Amino acid sequence: MYWRVSILSLFFFIFSFGYSTAATDLPVGQSETALPSGDEEITADIFGKKGGVIHPFLLFEEKYTDNLYLTDSDKDEEFVTTVSPGLWLALPGNREKLLEIGLSTSSPGGLNLSRIKPETTRRTQGYLLYAPEFVFYSDHTGDNSTNHRAEGMFQYNFNMGLSIDVIDQFNSRHEINDNGIYEGLDKYKDNLFDLIMVYETSEKFKFRFDYSNYDLEYDGSVNEYRNRNDNSFSVYAFYQVKPKTSVFVEYEFSDIEFDTYTDADSVENRFYTGVEWDVTAKTTGRIKVGYIFKDFDSGDVDDQDGFSFEIQTQHNFNPKRGFRLTGFRRFNESTMVDASTYIATGVSAAWLQRFTEKWSGTLAVGITNEQYKGESTFEGVTDEREDDIFSVVPALRYEFRDWMTFDLGYAFAQRNSSFSTFDYNENTIFFRVDLSI
Repeated sequence: MYWRVSILSLFFFIFSFGYSTAATDLPVGQSETALPSGDEEITADIFGKKGGVIHPFLLFEEKYTDNLYLTDSDKDEEFVTTVSPGLWLALPGNREKLLEIGLSTSSPGGLNLSRIKPETTRRTQGYLLYAPEFVFYSDHTGDNSTNHRAEGMFQYNFNMGLSIDVIDQFNSRHEINDNGIYEGLDKYKDNLFDLIMVYETSEKFKFRFDYSNYDLEYDGSVNEYRNRNDNSFSVYAFYQVKPKTSVFVEYEFSDIEFDTYTDADSVENRFYTGVEWDVTAKTTGRIKVGYIFKDFDSGDVDDQDGFSFEIQTQHNFNPKRGFRLTGFRRFNESTMVDASTYIATGVSAAWLQRFTEKWSGTLAVGITNEQYKGESTFEGVTDEREDDIFSVVPALRYEFRDWMTFDLGYAFAQRNSSFSTFDYNENTIFFRVDLSI
């Protein structure tokens, strides 16, 4: 499932969140994910720009796929209908999206990329959101399912330069199994709690402390070995070199504990240096580079280390055109029993274009390489698995009213693996309607 839904999530993320934070007519917004994990729910652009305490919304999506279970042969065509009503409560009243989270079941700590703290001029801000999602399959009715998502945020700014930001997101959802061995849904629950504290000691210096807990639990016994709990800490020191530009150093620590697959228990120490900027309404971003040491508790598993980076940036050329670039390189928790971990390196780029006041479009391209550590045996061959994944998503949006939008798009995904069992191509066409108040 990792890539199949991720290409659609990439499109939905660009359209759903990009338009709400723009200083001009162009969709901008800050990405929390480079190549979305595919573990994300469908989300809506329900947050306008001003006022409002209660915000109901409704999403409808019709999708055709020519390869439902992501197999290399014997492909199943399918029409999938998704209906998602929801309600968002903001206190005090607000319609601006402050929380953007991209979760991944394989990322240590649960986050695709490090979270950027939302800024608000208010002393306090909070919200609660609940959105069930009803998924219906035309032919494979046994896979019909209901997903749930609940999240909340609370932010408080003190007078003395200290601010706190607390979020929690709970999901009960499913993913299409994409291992080429059996067909079906993998159902699971995950929860992320994340705390950010920032203390500005002067106009030039500020310090940040993060703590997060991520818990993952699959329903079926097939994926029971993936159940785990991650505790992560990080500290930053920022120095402002220009009014809108800062350099920083960062240390991160993650303790990763599996429920049953204890040989994969590990700790990660990460060291970074980087720069972040918000120079004008046209240019925002963060880049950091560093090194990761991954040490396993078991003496039977080799420790790993390697270069790491993270990119989140966007530039608006003018009010109608923009470009977004995101990327990462990190260790991920393995989706195979035979492998201890895998190095994921990914880059995604999106061109954002507004044609008229009501018509806009995007073209998103993503490339990922995944190198598994630990030999596996498939089709009589024993080797370390390596996958190359590619996707492209062109899409159009029509804004019929402030409270109604229509999306139409096409998505192509391809995975080439060193084991042909995991190869697949998929073509998807989707149509979506968003209603929000």
